[in-house]
Amino acid sequence: MIRSDGTAECDECGLPMFPYERTPEGVRLECANRHHGIAPPPRDPATLRLVDGWIAKRGAQLHAQHERWGTDDLKQGEEK
Repeated sequence: MIRSDGTAECDECGLPMFPYERTPEGVRLECANRHHGIAPPPRDPATLRLVDGWIAKRGAQLHAQHERWGTDDLKQGEEK
């Protein structure tokens, strides 16, 4: 179950799980220990915006990492 801050608790280790994708099945979440879960999307619009915010932050972080590593401009299959 997604909490009001847009996160959930990992059933395996108790760490917070953060959303990384919304799919037709629900919201996909992951904790720092790489445990995965799926939760139904929240019905509350404010919580749904928080979930979308977590997903956007993760995407921005991955984009920054790829820029730092110099892999953003590479096409799939190319090497640096």
